[in-house]
Amino acid sequence: MISILYVDDEPELLGLCKIFLEQDAELKITPLASAQEGLDCLRSSSFDAIISDYQMPDMDGIEFLKHVRALDEDIPFILFTGRGREEVVIEAINNGVDFYLQKGGDPKAQFAELGHKVKKAVKIRDAINALRMENEKNRGLMDHANDAIFIADARTGMLIDANRKAQGLIGRTLEQIRAMHQTDLHPPDKKELFPDVFLHHAQEGTSLQTEIIAEPEGRHIPVIASATIIDLGGRRCLMEIFHDISDIKMAQDALQLANKKLNLLSEITRHDIRNKLTVMGGYLDLIRERPSESQHSMYIRKMKDTVTIIGENIEFTRLYQNLGIVVPSWQNVHEVFFNACTHVDIKKIRIQSDAEGYEIYSDPLLERVFYNLVENAILHGGNRVSLIRISAHETPTGLILSLEDDGIGIPIPDKERIFTKGFGRNTGLGLFLVQEILSITSITIRENGEYQHGARFEIHVPKGMFRIAKNSSRDRCHILTDDTTKVSSSH
Repeated sequence: MISILYVDDEPELLGLCKIFLEQDAELKITPLASAQEGLDCLRSSSFDAIISDYQMPDMDGIEFLKHVRALDEDIPFILFTGRGREEVVIEAINNGVDFYLQKGGDPKAQFAELGHKVKKAVKIRDAINALRMENEKNRGLMDHANDAIFIADARTGMLIDANRKAQGLIGRTLEQIRAMHQTDLHPPDKKELFPDVFLHHAQEGTSLQTEIIAEPEGRHIPVIASATIIDLGGRRCLMEIFHDISDIKMAQDALQLANKKLNLLSEITRHDIRNKLTVMGGYLDLIRERPSESQHSMYIRKMKDTVTIIGENIEFTRLYQNLGIVVPSWQNVHEVFFNACTHVDIKKIRIQSDAEGYEIYSDPLLERVFYNLVENAILHGGNRVSLIRISAHETPTGLILSLEDDGIGIPIPDKERIFTKGFGRNTGLGLFLVQEILSITSITIRENGEYQHGARFEIHVPKGMFRIAKNSSRDRCHILTDDTTKVSSSH
């Protein structure tokens, strides 16, 4: 049943219209004699369509239409009038009339045409509402998707829609995306390929690995891309789905680099041990020649030193045996730093973190990095060390983590050499290992403290390899060390 509000100041027409239209069992008419009565009725009742005369004493049909559209933008409105001026038709269309029908002629044919236009207007309204609901449903599904979804016109290639994930992935608003061509998503050297490539993959039902560009920084994001051809209200479109594989790609690259480093370190270690075994063999040959007591003692001492070095090399293999075995992950700098400090005898040294909740993408041996740096500060900083502090600040190229102490510091000639394998008073392996662990995820380290005023190690984390931890309190924490178990925090 279609309920119709009919407004006309001619009582006879109201009656005739009701009689003729209700001969169709699908139509039910509510006749009213003025536009104001019609507005009052609309505020308390709902209708499927409105028929209105144009020329009425208190409010004409155009003014009535304007008031109706303020109440309901979608209800079908048919202007049924004896006035046929062109300017009236134009004004009615400009204000959202659905159909315009002029009075006059055979009543039966005229009311049949009026009934037909009402049904057509209601049918169009229902189709639009159904399409709108479908679009809203699709929009909800798109916005809840975990992957970036772009929709492009298949004929022009212009982007017409994108979900929230897509907007976040490339750093652009929906309005900006709608001004882009689908090829603008891809690096310049691949732009021309993609219309045909995506159409092929959409038809074949396959996917491919490629890159898209994120703005405003312009970095390339590796993705698995797939496409499908869809119909949107009769418009042939291409739906492109991009699955961000940045973390997977970083993990793959890190594992490949770690594998290369393991092979290199193994070769270096084998080479060193072979050399020391050659030295051992030489001293054994000398001892067989029955040297003097003084030379014999010297040879024995040299052999003991060589055995010690071989033992240190073997110990080093134990330290780096897990290097790169587990994929890198996002790690909270503040938490990992303090966990590392719990394994060091910090005596009466104060440990402070101003890392402000940063997470970095690094090898799981990150804790070993902090452990070695803190242990070195205690071993080589002298009795002057009273504070070891880590802090963080962002730069245009990434994040700088500074780990510093107030001890003696590093002499200028040694600042580069300290990361060389074998340099140092102990094993000479700690800072070399630190550098190797960090480099797995392209993190670099250098020492730039002032000698006699303390050491300062700066760890540079590239863009894309750091982020702010979720629910970060961005606090400052200290460990007070009157004894090694007393811990406090200040916010």
